Amino acid sequence: MDFSPPPRTKTCMICKKEIPLGAPTAEVQKQTAHKECFKCAICDCELLQGQCSQDIALAKSDILRAKGPLWFCRNHMMLGAGEKMELLRKKMK
Repeated sequence: MDFSPPPRTKTCMICKKEIPLGAPTAEVQKQTAHKECFKCAICDCELLQGQCSQDIALAKSDILRAKGPLWFCRNHMMLGAGEKMELLRKKMK
């Protein structure tokens, strides 16, 4: 008889939905995301751990807070917050 606790499911840090056990994930900064959710907020390319960044200033924006953490690829992570915001606004239209 197995008395170990059942495996715990995790919640995606980006879409806030449950991650099924065994589903492909990305583990970043002690948080977990569906692999398909972990993409650049601007160009939607797949992100690689260690080659992406999060913009804390944008995360505090009222407009973007509801979207969850925003991650950026190597091509977009060095843009200023204003440039990122402009590109994100265009994408949201």
